[in-house]
Amino acid sequence: MARPLRPGLFSLFLLAQACTGAEVPTPKPPEVEVPSNPEVPAIELSALQAGAEQNALVPSPMETQKALEAAGVATKLATLIPNRPFDFKTAGLDHAAVRTGVVLADLLLATKDGKKEDLVARLGQIDQGMAELGGGTDITATLKDYQERIQADAVTRDDLLKEFDELSGVVIPELEFNGQDRVVPLIEAGSWLEGANLVARAIKVAPDRTAGEKLLKAPSVVEYFLKYVRTDGAQKAPEVVTKKLEESLGTLKTLSEKAEPLTDADVDTIIRVTDEVLSLL
Repeated sequence: MARPLRPGLFSLFLLAQACTGAEVPTPKPPEVEVPSNPEVPAIELSALQAGAEQNALVPSPMETQKALEAAGVATKLATLIPNRPFDFKTAGLDHAAVRTGVVLADLLLATKDGKKEDLVARLGQIDQGMAELGGGTDITATLKDYQERIQADAVTRDDLLKEFDELSGVVIPELEFNGQDRVVPLIEAGSWLEGANLVARAIKVAPDRTAGEKLLKAPSVVEYFLKYVRTDGAQKAPEVVTKKLEESLGTLKTLSEKAEPLTDADVDTIIRVTDEVLSLL
């Protein structure tokens, strides 16, 4: 019987389950080390064992917010989060996964300053998503534990933020989801799309958008999701979704590869294309 998940048991930040090998006498594949406190989150494709698939190390919403604050971008991403009354029960698996990722990003971004009832409601949404995705009873117990402690004022917001970051970066990616391998990449895609949308909105009104551009100019991350949509995801999601997602990711990849600074029009384009994908949910 699986041991119930409990917050605070994980200390590594890994969104894509990057692999590292144990020390042995023979040479081993290269490892990727993620800095504990990067000024701007590391965004790159991990070098994995020969023949293994490449995965993306996607910055968490918490690190995204920290990077913007460190660069003087005053806009709190939490203030830009729209109301998203997702219905997980009527969604297919792919829609449920992306929607869960969006709400997960919103949860992290609103943890510090959000209302208690809003945090509890978002946890409830994530629980609904996990139920539809086959996350298991352990994750349900963990989410309900969060809700109970928040309602009882039994945990600080700083501690919550750390635990939610672990939930997003380690706990959920380790779940099996009944063997559905596409679930985790789609959850990650939802979180990343929401983060990109909110970052673009924040830097649009910022006097210095340098840090925000570094977060948005991540071609390897876009390529990771684009490759997934064109291969595994192409046969498993509704055509209207995959078509729009591929089109939007292609636009984002072009903009992310620009050597010169992003223009106002570029930022508006990022907002528009991510809005278009999110509106399909």
